[in-house]
Amino acid sequence: MPAARQRDGQRAERVRVAQFGLGRKRQAVEVFTLDPAKLVHVDRDRLARLDIHTVRDLLFHVPTAYRDRRSTVPISGLAKGAEASIVATIADLRVRPLRGRRDLTGTLRDETGFVRVVWFNQPYLATTLRVGDRYLFSGTVQAFRGLEIHNPEFEPAESTDEHLHVGRLVPRYALTEGVAERWLRARVRGALDDLPRLPDVVPEEWRSRCGVPPLSQALEEVHFPPRPEAAEPARRRLALEELLTLQVALQFARRNHRRGRRAPALGRGAAPAARFVDTLPFRLTPAQERAVGAIGADLDLTTPMRRLLLGDVGSGKTVVALAAAVRAAGAGFQAAILAPTAILAEQHAATAARLLAGTGIPFGLRTAATPAAERRRLEAGFQSGEIPIAIGTHALLERGVAFRSLALVVVDEQHRFGVRQRITLTQRGDPEASAHLLVLTATPIPRSLAMTLYGDLDLSLLDEKPPGRAPVETTAIDGDRPGALVELLRDEVARGGSAFVVYPVVEESELLDLKAATAMAAKISATAALSAAGVALVHGRLKAEERRGALARFRSGEAKILVATTVVEVGLDIPEATLVAIEHPERFGLAQLHQLRGRVGRADRPGRCVLVLGKGIGSGARKRLQIFRTVSDGFRLAEEDLKLRGPGEFLGTSQHGFPAFRAADPTRDPDLIEATREWGRLLLEQGQAEEGAPRLRAWIEAHFAGADRYLGSG
Repeated sequence: MPAARQRDGQRAERVRVAQFGLGRKRQAVEVFTLDPAKLVHVDRDRLARLDIHTVRDLLFHVPTAYRDRRSTVPISGLAKGAEASIVATIADLRVRPLRGRRDLTGTLRDETGFVRVVWFNQPYLATTLRVGDRYLFSGTVQAFRGLEIHNPEFEPAESTDEHLHVGRLVPRYALTEGVAERWLRARVRGALDDLPRLPDVVPEEWRSRCGVPPLSQALEEVHFPPRPEAAEPARRRLALEELLTLQVALQFARRNHRRGRRAPALGRGAAPAARFVDTLPFRLTPAQERAVGAIGADLDLTTPMRRLLLGDVGSGKTVVALAAAVRAAGAGFQAAILAPTAILAEQHAATAARLLAGTGIPFGLRTAATPAAERRRLEAGFQSGEIPIAIGTHALLERGVAFRSLALVVVDEQHRFGVRQRITLTQRGDPEASAHLLVLTATPIPRSLAMTLYGDLDLSLLDEKPPGRAPVETTAIDGDRPGALVELLRDEVARGGSAFVVYPVVEESELLDLKAATAMAAKISATAALSAAGVALVHGRLKAEERRGALARFRSGEAKILVATTVVEVGLDIPEATLVAIEHPERFGLAQLHQLRGRVGRADRPGRCVLVLGKGIGSGARKRLQIFRTVSDGFRLAEEDLKLRGPGEFLGTSQHGFPAFRAADPTRDPDLIEATREWGRLLLEQGQAEEGAPRLRAWIEAHFAGADRYLGSG
């Protein structure tokens, strides 16, 4: 290894070998750290912004693209605007001060001609480059007093080493301030050169089935592929490892949930649940019937249920959840329904009051805003078992809230809670027992992502809407045209309808050119054409009484216009609403827009969703909004949103514990997700059969930095 590369490379330090049993053959999994003190030129904080803390992190920092620098052209063949590679001799070099910076300029020559070269504000390169020597140069050709090559990368043409930055397929990386691509590329090369031979934890049979190379080959070829077609199989091999690790972690957590714990069998509640369904003022859809049946079968067992109910807007998840709660209450136990916001909890309580009226089963609503006297009454009822169904927000997780016989926990809008909170309620009371868990989400999630995020749960899908739901027409208006929104609202009220007006912020901001909900509510109220219609305002900063009062005015028709922030995004069921106007729709994701659109068209009257467009919307935002206008199916929209924004942006994962994949992509690897779910189960069984639980935990921790979020939840 050349001395320069040895200086640049970071020697990987083996700090632990986690033995993992795979059949009869034990395989060693190498675990590496990266000493931040060795990262010359870049401090640890800057590299940490890329979430790189170990050699493994560095090698799994997969390139975003590649530059093809394998072919060279003569100087006479250079073309303006193209990226080109040439072999040329440096004819002259000089540092040129200019407007506060110092550029390195020079002339390159070959047998066909000359071309100028400029490195902007990089005078230090004058000590690296030598006049009269030949180099490989790669850079963008610009037109300026003829042609120039700007900021080219270079390496000696006669080097005995393999070229790293030119003359090959060159990786491009996601970067951060202070981390240059050339520097990062050298760190990756050094780490690969110093890497010991790695045994592959993924069996050859599985790799062959997926068409991917062994781990060591994949690490080399994902960064420095010998040909373009080698890069994707290499990435998929790393994706396979990430997904397999996640599935093992999730299923390890799932088994931990259930190991040594028994849940109450709720078969005695089957008859009351059936009577509840029979007394509903509507018929369940076939999808709802399937979900009720699957949940009922789970609840009849003493193995704790862990099930996800995934459905589009308006597909009827709340009714299915209430049927499960009635089953628990009918068997002599209790159920708790946990919602992320007070508005959604209040909506569930209103639905329960309407649908449970004929059952005689009492319920209680507990939020942070519940008055002290009512809070004491509810907590006493929960503890004694006199109130069998509890509905509430995070307030149900408070230490003062206890249950006599909690058998079922329903968590709505799961992705708004941390992973640990998913099962906090299920473990209240007897440490040897566990409540059944039903997770709901009204956010359409592509099946591939659902299997990744909720790999520890069984899946029930509600892919049908109840009959009678009117379609929602989606259009757009020019929000910069004076009076456009007022005209829209006036026409809707004149037709006997009522409207939501949704904003992304509450108050005016000097930093964002957004109309605020509070300011617009006041403006609409002061408009002669609308003042008589009544205007209500709802946002997250309102006190509970004020919020309930505003919603009651809108629900009763006293106020025909409800101005709101996205606090109304989920759960708000006001069938009389016929129009939702969304200001600054470019500020929302497609899934969030779909949630807002789902607030109308919930009765027999057609609903309308109008996007109020302002000036300055970029082309990317316009593309998203056009997709939203033409696609009404929530699951198709979710797929598009995932493609456009990625899983992190799609779910807001910084708050919700979603793993930060480096190589895997749920939109590109659905087959790997399907395969690794089964393979993860096999690995888990083999590991446990060979007293592998401690080894398995070490393997997971070594390969998935977020595993503790799942392992700790068990």
